[in-house]
Amino acid sequence: MPSARRARSAAEILCSVPPRDRAVLLQLGLDLDDPEDAALFVSGIRAADYAIAAQERWEREKGLR
Repeated sequence: MPSARRARSAAEILCSVPPRDRAVLLQLGLDLDDPEDAALFVSGIRAADYAIAAQERWEREKGLR
């Protein structure tokens, strides 16, 4: 992640999921109150954060931003 961004903690990520989205995830079989499911979810969010940061860096390097 760029130095301007701080990596979010697992707690921050999990607390940022609104109840309505938690309900949808639960219907899809992902229970964020289950430690294994929560770890999987957090790792996916972190991977997405990293990919977004990489795309932003690439766009800055190419002068697209």
